[in-house]
Amino acid sequence: MFIASNHSILSSSIAVAIFFYLATLAIVPAVYGYAPAFLLLAALGCWRTREIAMVMNGRDRVFALAFLLYGMVYVVLTLWHQDNMSSFDRPSRFVAAAIILTMLLRVPVTARAVFAGAAIGAIASGVFAVYEVFVSGVARVSSFDNAIYFGNGALILALVSLTGLFAELPKPGRRRSLLLFYGLGAVGGVAALLLSGTRGGWLALPVIALVGLWAYRGVLIRRPRLLALALVIIATLGVVAGNMKIVSDRVDVAMSEARSYFTEHRVGTSVGLRLEMWKAGALMFSAHPVTGVGESQFHSELQSLVADGKIDGGLLTFRHLHNQFVDHAAKGGLLALAALLLVFVVPVMLFWRYLSSTEPTIKACAFAGVAFTLSFVVFCLTQGMFSRNLGVMMYVILPLFLWAIIRQSEAEDADGQSSALVSSRRLV
Repeated sequence: MFIASNHSILSSSIAVAIFFYLATLAIVPAVYGYAPAFLLLAALGCWRTREIAMVMNGRDRVFALAFLLYGMVYVVLTLWHQDNMSSFDRPSRFVAAAIILTMLLRVPVTARAVFAGAAIGAIASGVFAVYEVFVSGVARVSSFDNAIYFGNGALILALVSLTGLFAELPKPGRRRSLLLFYGLGAVGGVAALLLSGTRGGWLALPVIALVGLWAYRGVLIRRPRLLALALVIIATLGVVAGNMKIVSDRVDVAMSEARSYFTEHRVGTSVGLRLEMWKAGALMFSAHPVTGVGESQFHSELQSLVADGKIDGGLLTFRHLHNQFVDHAAKGGLLALAALLLVFVVPVMLFWRYLSSTEPTIKACAFAGVAFTLSFVVFCLTQGMFSRNLGVMMYVILPLFLWAIIRQSEAEDADGQSSALVSSRRLV
């Protein structure tokens, strides 16, 4: 039973779990699920329906409900298609995230544990990527997973490190060492992304920049020198990225492969296969628009399309369609597609409300929440990020931390001290 005397123990344990999750996300294999598993067990252990109802406001409920509905839609689809229950494994993590949120709204979430963990993970990712490319001579850095997940994970860590920098910078008495630490995290994560050759992640960089410029437009307009500096940094990053051989080569290859697909119907390339997969997904969705073909029938549907000569046989080795929207539409129809849009649109709308905040930490976390969600949308355009456990765990956990920090800071801002959100009353 968690009571006032050991409330700090739970809070400290959560801080360690958060730090551990972010510090190991991109480069340590098979541990990305440990911290979320601990958080879920802790949330179930301190579950109290009455307290949860008292603490959660309307926005909290909408956040949790979006994740719950995603899971519930997949319960319906699994039963409808008579799929194996293992197909519910990944969607169930959205339900787990909603449960975890109920605890994070009642226990202090240490913002610096989030920012520091991300900075450590991003710096480690950058060092690892530089070593792999310039010492080991690898063409693309892939860490313990493929290059796409490594690059996207590194970008997420860079974004959270940048969030720590933005949160700390306006505060009086800020420590330069801490600012340097977060800045190195942002640089390290972006370097790892660029060296990974992950084109989907590269496309997310302009999105993050635009969200940042919009979120801090008031400050930038009032301080022209700061605006000039921000634009110089963004332009410099663009020039550096454009002149990196791995970036220019990957862009040239992508354009060449797209042209060859449309002019020669050449499928056997990275871009050609993706375009052919999206064609297959469109055919499946048009035939089964409401509930899709189902997970268990996906491969047999591919075989039928190949046998009819509608798609290339090279697609038979793939389990998903390398576009999360197309994949959801093909396998789960409009139901799955609506659920997917819900878990993207709701966080963006909720975090967006706080972009105008004058409290530095709230504003920074709101920026991160919007930029992170939109970046994940970009990732999902060329990769089935929710088709693997790692991708799901990347998405469902970080927004919880950011939202809990915002709500905690909001409550403390309102009454000058910890409120019901972070009280030390009995949790169980």
